[in-house]
Amino acid sequence: MSHGFKNLDNYLSKYDKFIISTHESPDADGLGSAIAFKHLLEELGKTVLIINSDPTPDTCEFMDIDNEINIIDSVVLPDNINEYAQFVLDTNDYDNIGSAYKLLHDKVADHFILDHHTGDKDKIESNFIKVDASSVCEIVYEIFKYYKKDLSFKSAQAIFTGIVFDTGSFRYPKTSPLTFEIASKCTEKGANPFKIFEHLYENNSLSSFELRSMILSTMEILYDGKMIAMKLTQDMLKTTNAKFTEGEPAINLPLTVKGVIASVLVKQDMGGPVKVSMRTKGDYDVAQIAMENGGGGHKNAAGFKSKLSFEETYELAKKNMKRFFSN
Repeated sequence: MSHGFKNLDNYLSKYDKFIISTHESPDADGLGSAIAFKHLLEELGKTVLIINSDPTPDTCEFMDIDNEINIIDSVVLPDNINEYAQFVLDTNDYDNIGSAYKLLHDKVADHFILDHHTGDKDKIESNFIKVDASSVCEIVYEIFKYYKKDLSFKSAQAIFTGIVFDTGSFRYPKTSPLTFEIASKCTEKGANPFKIFEHLYENNSLSSFELRSMILSTMEILYDGKMIAMKLTQDMLKTTNAKFTEGEPAINLPLTVKGVIASVLVKQDMGGPVKVSMRTKGDYDVAQIAMENGGGGHKNAAGFKSKLSFEETYELAKKNMKRFFSN
């Protein structure tokens, strides 16, 4: 039994009430794992609330069958909030859950991390962080199995969706035989691959398509076509009336071009901080760059927040990536 399960056992033995939160600008893995994990905790007799900082993207709303996901700005906290402990999913930085952190961190009794990103090694010793897992949804499935609990259709659909999203439809390096085994179990419980793919990737708004075109128009081709850098600005969001989350997937588009091995997107939501997303192919570790700047992620997919201006951050991001092309 790994120390992750032991840590989880100890945490669950201390508390009966829990809040689950994923990172700001939530994605399918963070949301899917939260929905499935809530079901598991309830099967274990716990009281559970999901509270996130940002709204669920339209493409992920289908997972929230029972309208269980609450947004911090509109939820009424329990009077006994100090009796609740918190689970932080799909990020190993507690404050990366956004405004929910500001409101809850000094009210809840404790917090525990379920994650699969590279980050602070000390956190691995006291939480459940499995960096070789394809997704947090994969970890949650293993926890279902550990506690000998069955998946419901809702949990199976949520887990399958999160895995599809975080593996890039089963093609990213952390996709393993276990990943496919879990996907098979989820389909046995009713998860429909066609419908899930349709919700995730064929349900975008027209404004998101316009936003994507504006992002692509900023592309800067660098290092003889091996890297492409792009921008997602607040002005673009105002012009298109698209949601920030609808523009973020543009980071992956350059990697569909032959010869491109690195993609950078510098982005800023309305009223939010400047952020950097980085993607690579092969043996180019952007997680190290992210950690050097206070962020984290995976070897080929990582990011960080910046306190610099948008343009200063853009230049910094390009400078950071230069190490891969110096030779």
